[in-house]
This record gives sequence, C-alpha cells and structure tokens, in this order.
Amino acid sequence: MRIQTAEYGMRDALIALWLEAFGGSEEEAIAFFRCGWQPQTTLVAEEKGRILSALHMLPCQMLAASGERVPAHYIYAAATGKAYRSKGYMGALLEEAARLGEARGEYASVLLPGEASLYRYYHRFGYRTVFGVRECLLDRQALLENAGPLPREKVVLTGKECAAVRERCLEHTLGSVMWGPRAVQKALEMQRYNGEGVTFSRQGYCIFAPDGTVRELMAPPGGEEALLVQAASQCRGELLRVRLPVTSPLLPGLGEVQPRGMMRPLRPSILAGFPADGTPYLGLTLE
Repeated sequence: MRIQTAEYGMRDALIALWLEAFGGSEEEAIAFFRCGWQPQTTLVAEEKGRILSALHMLPCQMLAASGERVPAHYIYAAATGKAYRSKGYMGALLEEAARLGEARGEYASVLLPGEASLYRYYHRFGYRTVFGVRECLLDRQALLENAGPLPREKVVLTGKECAAVRERCLEHTLGSVMWGPRAVQKALEMQRYNGEGVTFSRQGYCIFAPDGTVRELMAPPGGEEALLVQAASQCRGELLRVRLPVTSPLLPGLGEVQPRGMMRPLRPSILAGFPADGTPYLGLTLE
C-alpha cells in the first residue's frame, strides 16, 4: 500500500468509492468532481492500481487570535472501501494529510465528523473539538404567520458576494474558518445538485435542507430574519432547526451550544489565544 496525491485518471475510481461509502445518486458524486476538483487536494491509499481509501483536503483559512488569516485545510469525504476497513488506511491518510499540510505551510487541519461517534475516532489522530454552533428550534408555521409578505424580487448572489458577506459576519469571531469565493461557489453549486435550498437577499444568504435544517445563515444584523422566513417557506415539517454561529445576534437567548467540528493544529502558534469556549465557527462544510 502506498499513499499519494490523486491523478486525473483516478476520477472514476474515486466516484465509485464515494458511491460505495456514502450512497446517494451518481449525479451528486459526479457534481463534486465537476465543481473545481483538483487532484493535488486529494490523497489516496492505493495498492496494485486499486484505490483503498481517500480523502480531500479543501483549502481554507482560519482567523487566528492575532487577527491574521492563516492557511489551513478541511478534510472532506474521507472514505474507505468496505473490503478494506479497520486496517488503518484512513489513519495513515490523516497522518499524511497533516504532514503534507504542514509542509505546505498550513496551520491547521479541520473537519466535521459525519456522526457523533466519529469524534472519538478523530480524537485519536490529534483532532480536538473546538468549533460550535447555537442550535435553535423554531415553530415553522408560527414564523411564517408572524412574518410579512415574501419579497417578490428574486435575488441571486455570486460565490464572491456570499464570501464577502460571510467574512464581514465572522471578522471578529476568532478561530473561525474562512472560505474563499471559489469554495463558496462550489458549496452553492453542490446545494443545487443535491436538491437542497439556497435563498438570497441583497444583504446575505441562507443555506438549508428541505427537512427544515438551516445549515448556514449569513447577513448583517437586521437582515437575517427575512432570509429565515424565505427558507421556512420552502421547507416542510413543523420545526426549523437553525444552526447559527454562537456569537450571532439573531434569536438572542435561544438555543443550545452544540459541538460542530474539530481541529488538529499543525503549527503550535495557531493555539496562542485560540478560544476554548466553542465560539469558533466552521460552517459551510459541504455536508
């Protein structure tokens, strides 16, 4: 078994691994590789031409306590073929991702475990729970009944415009992950491919699932509620599950702080003054 960065010729094998590990439609898997996939951001464990395990290292930045934005990477779609699990391949990939990230000058590796039980697994490889959200449950119908009429004007923001909104909203939330315009555009495109929702205003955006989970809501104070109502009008179910940055001024006093992501420091300096209260925000994770 050897570990290497991917090559373009591995694309079909990586799609097959994705479908085996995560299910879903082939169109959804292909969409990720169409939306700006670059082989140098993917690590694979392979043997005799077979891909045993793989993960993607998506470039991002973190807002350090000094106020400086430092390079990092986000581990995405970590998967191992069913016949090769529990053999240490994923652990070896995580260690190589950390080594490669450090060599590239990155300060941290971040990820969002796919389920609660995986927090313990990633803890074994130096990841610690540092990101959080304030999760609020709202009566969807009551929200709609108390709101004014929905706007008639249809607004669509670009990835660049959404990234700028996001940076303004999080510029004082130390430890948070910042995504560039390309990554935000990819997240918006993946939402559409997955049949999930995005709604916009001139001030911001809201990413949500049809079941009523609001995954990210970004707008300046006073601009969030209109987006929330727009999302509620396109969801089903009785409740909205709204995930906000812990420091968000929206819905003050409501909700509970929940863990929502982990970090492995690649340079000790990233830990200087790093908040330990769950306020750093990850978000926009291409769930």
